Amino acid sequence: MEFKHKYSLAQIKKQKQALINEKNTISLNDILSSEKCQTIISQCREFREVIYTPLKTLFIFIKQVLNPDKSCKNAVAEVVAEHVATHKRPISLNTGPYCKARQRLPENAVRALVKEVGELSIKKIPKEWKAFGRELKVVDGTSAIMSDTKNNQAIFPQPKSQKKGIGFPIVRIVTVMSLTVGTVLDYAIGPFKGKGTGESALLRSIFDCINPEDILLGDRYYSSFFIIADVLSKKADGIFKAHIQRYYDFRKGEFLGKKDHIVYWKKPSKPEWMDNVTYEKYPDKIKIREFKVDGNIYVTTLFDDKKYHKKELANTYKLRWQVEINLKCIKEIMNMEMLSCKTPEMVIKEIGIHFLAYNFIRIIIAEACIQHNAIPNQISFKSAVQLINKFMPHFIKSSRQKNKLIYIELLNKIVASKIGNRPGRVEPRRIKRRRKAFDTLNRPRIIEKAKLMRKVDKMILRYANA
Repeated sequence: MEFKHKYSLAQIKKQKQALINEKNTISLNDILSSEKCQTIISQCREFREVIYTPLKTLFIFIKQVLNPDKSCKNAVAEVVAEHVATHKRPISLNTGPYCKARQRLPENAVRALVKEVGELSIKKIPKEWKAFGRELKVVDGTSAIMSDTKNNQAIFPQPKSQKKGIGFPIVRIVTVMSLTVGTVLDYAIGPFKGKGTGESALLRSIFDCINPEDILLGDRYYSSFFIIADVLSKKADGIFKAHIQRYYDFRKGEFLGKKDHIVYWKKPSKPEWMDNVTYEKYPDKIKIREFKVDGNIYVTTLFDDKKYHKKELANTYKLRWQVEINLKCIKEIMNMEMLSCKTPEMVIKEIGIHFLAYNFIRIIIAEACIQHNAIPNQISFKSAVQLINKFMPHFIKSSRQKNKLIYIELLNKIVASKIGNRPGRVEPRRIKRRRKAFDTLNRPRIIEKAKLMRKVDKMILRYANA
């Protein structure tokens, strides 16, 4: 076991040469060298393959999701090219060993790495990045579609509004992110159907990532009695957009200012999905501050109107939109909108690898910002991905000393690619480029193919009889 642990440590040092800088305050070297991360990787069960070890497989999988061509054949071709470049023995282009190695990679280890990397990334950040000197965390949900296989349909069925055979399995994902660094702190995955699979239920399953003194931001979907009570039980606070179905009367309660007061919410009736024991644990009422700014109503658990003025809280809530941008980056720039794996187990693992790769990139961006006195939200994520993809091959060919110089230049280029400041930008939700003139598939593809073949057979018979 000791030999296995030392071997894993050696592999970690070897694989992260393209992504490390040992002297910085926050870096992948600090995080991947932590005792917890090393333990997670070393506890992966032993692989029979000499080439595709657990750590090697993990890094190949990460490179695979960062590459526009996500095929396993392309991933293996890159491994072959790396072996040739480092003067090692040639290996086969067969994708079988790599695919089997991915299957043996434990999903719980991938998720544990995402959580650990996310938590470690926010421990050494500058205080000026924080709002009110506290960590801002944001919750939001999204979805993704995947390959239309029987196994995927069984666990993540397509929406009932779609006909059988012409839709795609769909998965619901809820994430809790850090707004200071942008990393994913935890995530929950579930089918897009039925009671107990909504965003609220998934959030409750990952509520351990909320720590005392955190400030949680969420849209109006999360401004419910039970979620806010859960936040208070963690000795944390929250800022949420007010739910549209609740009535807000600013003439009642403890007056703090114009359209700003403190009231008590009574515990609603027990939901169908909640058991009696859990329901009884919640208090009969909770203290809530409601305020209105620029026509929008917000609810919060920050009651000190002197320390937390309502306009400052409203401006802080506007930062919640960053989670929408982050999820868009993961889905569109990292191509997670359409998952390629054929089984539910690999789909869950693929989502985790996307989040792990995303966290690595966010940490590199944060490291660049610390060195150059910038803010992560001002840096272009897409440019960072492009730069990392282009710089990556050069680390393989260079010495350790030169790799450090290349990495420093990589950080310089990343921080130079800033997002344009375009206040008040308004764009129509329409596209200029016309789609190709193909009809949409309204019946299963196998039926359409059979129909097409019948037409071909008739044409053959017609010309044969002529």
